[in-house]
Amino acid sequence: MEKRIMAETIRLIKQKGFSFTMNDLAAALGTSKRTLYAYYSSKDQLVEAVVEQFIAEMKQIERDIYENESLNVLEKVKKMLISLPQGMELLNMGLLNELKKYHYDAWLTLDTFIKAEWAIVLALLNECKQQKRIRNINPDLFVHMYIGSINQVYDPEYPLKHQFTTGEVLESIVDVLFNGITADEEADAT
Repeated sequence: MEKRIMAETIRLIKQKGFSFTMNDLAAALGTSKRTLYAYYSSKDQLVEAVVEQFIAEMKQIERDIYENESLNVLEKVKKMLISLPQGMELLNMGLLNELKKYHYDAWLTLDTFIKAEWAIVLALLNECKQQKRIRNINPDLFVHMYIGSINQVYDPEYPLKHQFTTGEVLESIVDVLFNGITADEEADAT
């Protein structure tokens, strides 16, 4: 039942945002609110569990990418920066603002994860530098630029927030950070 509750909660978040109610969830599951409260004492606790599951999935994806021997070090970094847990790629950036507004503790958990969990990426970026796969940049600065880009998109005033999925935004950010904005010189010559 707990897996069903989590799956339906994620579906409702995608559909209604964080304004869904425990009544909505109970009705969607064909159960009572009392049953829901047997698993989660509050909506806040349920949302926190969704965030914890999201973080666990992110960490597993990161481990899988890191251990994937078919990828070179640069491919690993790029994949880590754009990967999202299956089923969460449609999460609209605007929902993160709702999370912060209505479930601050859950948002804080996610925000702390986003800002603190960079050891593997930093190690891979340093390996990229050693292998001369990237220029001699400051990996910490690169990560801060990446986080800054993402935080800018979280802004409720971000004009394109409803036009792109989180996955599309992350792919664009990584593309610009890795490839810049200038066209390939060879393409310009033709």
